[in-house]
Amino acid sequence: MSKQIIDALTVWGCDVTGALERFVFDENLYCSCLTLFSTDDNFNNLELAIAHHCYSDAFNYTHDLVGVAGNLGLSPLYQAMVELLESLRAKDYTNIEQQYKNVENTYRTYLNLLSAHNDNN
Repeated sequence: MSKQIIDALTVWGCDVTGALERFVFDENLYCSCLTLFSTDDNFNNLELAIAHHCYSDAFNYTHDLVGVAGNLGLSPLYQAMVELLESLRAKDYTNIEQQYKNVENTYRTYLNLLSAHNDNN
């Protein structure tokens, strides 16, 4: 999976080179972390927090996810989550649902990329 997913993430606009530097160029470890991130409970928790207007909790979940997405070099997902995070930080809830939808759609793209390349093994 390593080479295929790395290539797919690069095409998607991810900073795989920067992420691999942080992982001391250990592609297997990097891919393992990508898979672990795809099952992070914070995504489900974020969805529930947004649905229930628990914006303080949503901020915390988003903050955690932003850090991991950034370290993994998942630039499209990172950028979508930063937009949501900044609105939550500013307590500007005007576009929260739309921003969350953007995060959700971007996360779904990430999951689809992983799934496509797990199935090819």
